[in-house]
Amino acid sequence: MDVSGIEQKLKEKRSSVEVWIKRHAEKVCFPIYSSVDLRDAGFKISAIDANIFPAGFNNLCRSFLEKGATLFREYVKQNFGDIERVAIYPESHTRNKFYLQNLHSLKFLVEQSGFQAIIATADPRFSPPVTELETVEGQKIHIHRLFREANALVSEGFIPELILINNDFSDGKPQELVDLDQPVSPPAEMGWFIRSKWEHTQFYMSLVQEFADILSVDPWLLSPVTEFESNILFKTGEGLDRVAKKVDHVREAVVAKYREYEIDREPVIFIKDNAGTYGMGIITVASGEQVLSLNRNQRKKMSRGKSGADIRSVIIQEGIPTSDYFIGQPGEPVVHMIGDQVLGGFFRYSESKSEIDNLNSPGTKFAKLCLREADEFDEALACYRGHCSFDLYYTIARISCLAMGHEMKSLELCPEVLQDKEN
Repeated sequence: MDVSGIEQKLKEKRSSVEVWIKRHAEKVCFPIYSSVDLRDAGFKISAIDANIFPAGFNNLCRSFLEKGATLFREYVKQNFGDIERVAIYPESHTRNKFYLQNLHSLKFLVEQSGFQAIIATADPRFSPPVTELETVEGQKIHIHRLFREANALVSEGFIPELILINNDFSDGKPQELVDLDQPVSPPAEMGWFIRSKWEHTQFYMSLVQEFADILSVDPWLLSPVTEFESNILFKTGEGLDRVAKKVDHVREAVVAKYREYEIDREPVIFIKDNAGTYGMGIITVASGEQVLSLNRNQRKKMSRGKSGADIRSVIIQEGIPTSDYFIGQPGEPVVHMIGDQVLGGFFRYSESKSEIDNLNSPGTKFAKLCLREADEFDEALACYRGHCSFDLYYTIARISCLAMGHEMKSLELCPEVLQDKEN
């Protein structure tokens, strides 16, 4: 059994899979948008990261953004009613011009949906009333300052009816967003100051088990072996003996599966910050012994996350090599969602990385995967498209999105009507 075999089984069981997805979707709510990183090894495929405050909208084809406008408008109407004004609340790293390009594209999507939109923040590091910045492609964008008036955020007479968050709040929920009358979406409580990769992985693995049962395949072919360890501190070495034991345990499980499927390669194990984002707080090892002999730079890399807080818990996860290459360079697909609907995707690749490395890292490049309009293809992308299992990619992304929905429900972030329905 390999990925092509799994895709064939998916085609045969598509109607049963859709019934199963719908049944789970009725039990949860979904973030307004999200993205899912995938790895296709040829012999297995899995989601490897799930982002509830996604960037990368600038890497989507215009046709995807136009499709997204319809999906976004429908999601907003269903969840927030007939509103007109949206404030996009961004990250604060304005020196990253690629991120600014993302904001430019996200604003385009919101405006294409028929809403008035501004990019605005309550972060005091931005000068009122507006800060003008330039994207990597040379467009001007304006970051407006939001100020608290009673239980609302306003900007120079612009009163948003929805605060659209594009900030993962690794260092906590801003006080300005507490007890607002305006809806905030996705909920700030889904930021990494609360959210956990381990919790998401547990929901994902549970769903994959059910999905695999429908297809009659081994769930290992759809998920990485993963374990968890807490109460650790890399800079002092606290708890690293326990991490090392978990690494060896994961490695042994992967070796057994490689032997079962006659896969001739050595396992690589990822150690990831349990609240990590932007590809930070990740190292790879081949054995538990390597954990105990990490050099100073490796320990430093794993000491603090994006917010500067100490990394105190990690997931220990099987590394999945990619079989996807773009212009000869290893890469991986990223799928964007609006609610529980697939919006589209792009391809992340790197000339300086191997097929097993973390590709969400500095120096990574991006290619649009334009699948809807023939005139949007270039030769390389058309060639890449020829061997991709997009139906399977999108289904895996939907399962990861279901896991995010279960996360939201577990944190009691779903509407009361849904909570009541379950009781």
